[in-house]
Amino acid sequence: MTPWPHGTAAWGRLVQCVRDMYAPFNIQVTDVDPGNANHFEVIMAGNAAAIDMQGAGGVAPFEPCEGQLEDNVMSYVFADDINNEDFLCWAAAQESSHVFGLDHLLNAKDPMTYLTPPIKKEGFQNENTKCGEDTPRECWCGGTTQNSFQYLMDTFGPSNLEPATMAITDPVDGEWVKPGFNVRFAVMSQLSVMTASLQVDGATKQSIQQGDPLVFSTSADLAGGAHTITVVAKDSANRDITGQITVNVVSRCDAATSCASDFHCLGGYCLPGSKVPGGLGATCTSNEDCITGACGSDGENMLCTGACDAGASCPSGFTCYETAPGSGVCWPAEEEDPGCGCKSSKGGSSLLLLMLGVLGVLARRRR
Repeated sequence: MTPWPHGTAAWGRLVQCVRDMYAPFNIQVTDVDPGNANHFEVIMAGNAAAIDMQGAGGVAPFEPCEGQLEDNVMSYVFADDINNEDFLCWAAAQESSHVFGLDHLLNAKDPMTYLTPPIKKEGFQNENTKCGEDTPRECWCGGTTQNSFQYLMDTFGPSNLEPATMAITDPVDGEWVKPGFNVRFAVMSQLSVMTASLQVDGATKQSIQQGDPLVFSTSADLAGGAHTITVVAKDSANRDITGQITVNVVSRCDAATSCASDFHCLGGYCLPGSKVPGGLGATCTSNEDCITGACGSDGENMLCTGACDAGASCPSGFTCYETAPGSGVCWPAEEEDPGCGCKSSKGGSSLLLLMLGVLGVLARRRR
């Protein structure tokens, strides 16, 4: 096999280009023999015909799947056959990464691709991309997509591992919610989330694995009152990443079960009043602001409201305004008309209701 044919200056540029490709990761690229230290080696010399692989820009002896990575494996780039320095850098990054476990991708910006242009690749791309050479196929290690950037990040770690944090994004700390609410969270880590679990008052209730949506659903039977919600995630460095909030779950109510003072029984739940964010009659800007999931407007005020009908009248201090025959919404009663129930007669001003995301114009009618 003939030695590197392109000169010292070109060699220096090539080594720097490969370093730049691997710069985000805990991978050291050197052209100095590391001796007995475990390493991976790319031989850049000779031509493909010498090993009966005409037309190949390079070759890697095998591609391990997850958990099978071995040290001291060689890959090859046939430098005699290639004059373009950007192509040589692309080939060196691709063949060395095959040894690490990366497959070919259908992303022309990524060095793991066969696609061109461009010849100068932008580096390992942090996005899920279909595997394949010129058409999509299943990835060699399973699945149909691969994220080359995240794979290298999880396999070798970042060049500088930053602390990981978590935010529980929904609900927010101190929020009032109905039982059966969802818990959504976001992990700020350079590495992938491998597992996560939901704890309610210290007891583990659910777990998810890598690739699952970062959301849990709580039990519809969760008792009313304050509860501590904890999410514990592990990233690929096996670090515990924790987020915690406290939520207030509304209690159930019926004809035989009354609500505490300052709470209103509506729709089977004891809802806090207007002094609590999201409570019945509290100010709002969208449905998501309200425990009931319904924000309404009378043209001047936007308030949290809730459905009412002949079988579920409004609590004291609220009037049921008809929105359709036999149904309506609870709105704070005017002083001269504090009644509840849903029978209506012809009325006056308009009531705009943001119910389930739909804006409607409703005739406001008084009992």
